Amino acid sequence: MIFKLFLNLSKFFLIVWLGLWATLASAQTSAQVTPDYSRWAATANMAQDTLEAGTANEAFLTKLREQLALRRSEFLEVQNSSPARLAILEEQLAALGPVPESGTELAEIAERRASLAQDIEAINAPRIRAREAYKQADGLIREIDAALSAKQTENLLKLGPSPIDLRLWPEAVLQITEKLQSLVGSVSTAWNTPVVRDKARDQLPLIVTLLLAAGLLLTQGRRWLARALRRLSRSEDAFGVDLARYLLGLGQLVNVMLCVFLLSRAWSVSRLYDLDLSVLLQAATWIFAPLFISRWLATQLCPIDETSRSALALPGGSGLQARLLIRWLGVVISAMILMGYLSDMGDFSSGTEAVIVFVLVSIAGVGTLRLGGLLWRQSHGPQAATGAEQVPHRIVVRLGQGLAVVAAICIALAVIGYSYLAIELLMSILLSTGLLGILFVTFEAVRNAFAMLSSDRSAGHDSLAAVVVNAGLIVASLPVFALIGGVRTSELTELWASFKSGVTLGEVQLSPGVVLQLIVVFVIGLLLTRLIQRTLKTRILAKTKIDAGGQNAIVSGIGYFGIFLAAVVAITSAGLDLSSLAIVAGALSVGIGFGLQNIVSNFVSGIILLIERPISVGDWIEVGGNMGIVRKISDRSTSIQTFDRTDVIVPNADLVSGTVTNYTHGSSVGRIIVPIGVAYGNDTRKIEELLLPLAEQHPLVLKDPAPSVVFQGFGADSLNFEIRALLADINYGLTVRSELNHQVYEVLTANGIEIPFGQRDIWIRNPEALGAVRAEPS
Repeated sequence: MIFKLFLNLSKFFLIVWLGLWATLASAQTSAQVTPDYSRWAATANMAQDTLEAGTANEAFLTKLREQLALRRSEFLEVQNSSPARLAILEEQLAALGPVPESGTELAEIAERRASLAQDIEAINAPRIRAREAYKQADGLIREIDAALSAKQTENLLKLGPSPIDLRLWPEAVLQITEKLQSLVGSVSTAWNTPVVRDKARDQLPLIVTLLLAAGLLLTQGRRWLARALRRLSRSEDAFGVDLARYLLGLGQLVNVMLCVFLLSRAWSVSRLYDLDLSVLLQAATWIFAPLFISRWLATQLCPIDETSRSALALPGGSGLQARLLIRWLGVVISAMILMGYLSDMGDFSSGTEAVIVFVLVSIAGVGTLRLGGLLWRQSHGPQAATGAEQVPHRIVVRLGQGLAVVAAICIALAVIGYSYLAIELLMSILLSTGLLGILFVTFEAVRNAFAMLSSDRSAGHDSLAAVVVNAGLIVASLPVFALIGGVRTSELTELWASFKSGVTLGEVQLSPGVVLQLIVVFVIGLLLTRLIQRTLKTRILAKTKIDAGGQNAIVSGIGYFGIFLAAVVAITSAGLDLSSLAIVAGALSVGIGFGLQNIVSNFVSGIILLIERPISVGDWIEVGGNMGIVRKISDRSTSIQTFDRTDVIVPNADLVSGTVTNYTHGSSVGRIIVPIGVAYGNDTRKIEELLLPLAEQHPLVLKDPAPSVVFQGFGADSLNFEIRALLADINYGLTVRSELNHQVYEVLTANGIEIPFGQRDIWIRNPEALGAVRAEPS
C-alpha cells in the first residue's frame, strides 16, 4: 500500500544522512576489522538457498537484503583499508630497482626485497579476500533486487475480487468495525490494568507537560509567527509580501505537525494502548501529514485573498473550488494511509481490501477528475493580469488533462479488481502532482528571498544564485519522485552505495570524499590566489613606478601560477597519483591537438603577451583595421575599445602572429602632420614664417625636437605645406590638429592669403550639337 512510501522516505533519507556523515567525518585509519568469514559463508548459503527456493515473501527478502548490504559495506571497508601503508611499501620496493638479469644481487638487498614483498602480501591478502566476498555479496544483492522487482510486478498485476459484488460489502463493514472496536477497546483494557494505570499516573507530569506544550503551540503559534514576520508582511514590496505569506504558511504547517507529534508522544508515554495502536501512534505524524500539507499547498496555490497573486491563475470562482478539492484530496490520502495500516494489522480478506480500495479510489478519483477539469478549462478562461510568476499556462492545461485521464483509468481498474494497481497509480500521480506544487511555490519563495536581499529587486529575483538554489532543490527532490514512482528504497540505497564507492579511472579511485576534498582544497587555493592578486594590485604595485601594463602582467602571471599550484596541491592532498594520470593527459593532448588547438593557441599567445608586453592595457593600437584603446588582456582574447565606444574582441593569436600598430608602446610621444594649401603667387617664405609660430606656441607641442613647416611641393591647385610637430601625448593628437587648423585659418585670413579650391574649365568638342538639340521641335 501507499503508506509504505512514507516509511521508505524516512528510511532512505536516514541512510543518506548517515552515509554523508560517515563520508565527511570519518578519517583514514590503519585499524582493520577482520570480518567473520565463516559466519558470512553461512549467510551467503542461506541467501542462495532462499533465492533458489523462491518461496520467501517480500518482507523477508527485504530484511535479507539489508543484512547482505551491511556485510558488503564491511567487505568494502576492508578492501580499501591501508592504502597509504601499501603505497609506501610499493615505493620502497620500487626504490630497490629491478632484480638483476644475472639473478645475483647483494644478500642484504635480496633480504630487504623479500621482506618488503612479504609485507605487501600480508596487506594484500585480506584485501583480496574481502574483494572476493564483496563481489559475492554484490551478486546476491542483485539477485534479491531482481526477485523483489518480480514480486512487485506480480502484486501490481494481481487480479482480485471485484467490489461490485455486493456480497463482499457486509463482510468488509464487519471487519473494519471489529478492527476499530478492538483499537478503542485496547485503551479501556489498558486503563483497567492496574500496572498500566499506575505507570500512566507516574508519567502524569510529563503527559501534562506535553499536552500543555501542544496546546500552547496550537493557540499561540500563529500569533508568534505573524509577529516574527510583521516587518516583512507590511512591506510595500510585492516580493516581501509573497515571501511573508509563504513563510507564515510554512511555519503554521510545521507548528501543526509538531502539535500532532506532541499529542501522539503524550499518548505513547501513557501506555494506554496495545501493539496495534502503538504502531498507529508512531506513524501519526506521517498519517496526518498529507492532510495538513494539502491545506498549506492549497492556500499557496490558490490564495484566499483574491488580491494576492495567484500561481495557477484560475478564472472566476474556480480558485475556491480548486482550493477545496486540494484539501479534500489531502484528507483522502491520509485516510488511505490509515486504512493501509489497519489492513496490515487486521488481516483483512481480499474482498474487504477490494471494497476499501474501491471506496477510497472512487472518492479520490472523483476529486481528481474535478480538479483536472478545472485546470483543463483554464484554456478557455481569461488569464489573471496580476503580474505574478505563474505556472506556465500550457503545463497547467496538460496537467489537468493527465489528472482527468488517470483518475478515470484508476476508477475502472478498481471496479475490475486490480485494486493494488489502481491505488498505487492514483496515489503516485497525486503525490507527484503535490510535490510539483510544493517545488513551484518553494521556487518562488527562494526567488523572492533573493529579491529582498538584493538592492535591485528585479535583478535579485532573477539572479543566478536563486537559479542555483532552485536547481539544488530539483536534484534533492529526485529521490522523492523515484520513491513515489515505485522505486524501492533498496534500489536507491544501491545507487547511493555505488556513488559512495566512486568510479575507477585507470588506477585512480574517485569517491565523493576524495572529490569533495579536492574541490575544497582547490577553492581555498583559488581564494588565496585572488587575495594575493588583489593585495598586489591595490597595495603593493600601486606604490611602485611600474606602469599599468607591467602591473597587469604581474597580477595575471601570479593568477596563472596560483591556479596551477592550487590544482597540484588539491590533487596531491586528495591522495591521487599524478603519474597515474599520464594516460588521461595523453588522451587530452590528442584532443587538444585536434579540437582545442585554437583555444590553446590563444591561451599561449596571452601568456606571451603578458611576458613580452608588446601591448599593454591602456595602449592605443591598430590591428586588423580596428583602432582603439586596449582595455583588458584575458586568457583567450584581448578587448579593444574603439573611439566609437564599441568593444572589439581580438583573439590573442592574432596579436602575436599578425601586424599590430602600437601608437603608445613605451611612450605616449607621437607626431602629427597638418596639411595646408595656399594659392599660387604667395611668398612661400612668408607662409613658413606665419605657420611656424603657431606650432611652437602650442602647449602640447614638444620644444625638443622643435616643430617644423615643410614646403611639400606644387599641387594642381595650391602650394602644399605641412606642419609637423611631436606631441607629449599622442592621445590628444586630434584635439591639437583641430586647434592648429583653426589658428592657420585665422592667420592666413588676417594676412590676405587665399586658401584655394579646385577649379575646372569645360571645353565642348561639338558646340553645334547643342544648337541642333535646341532647334528640334518638342
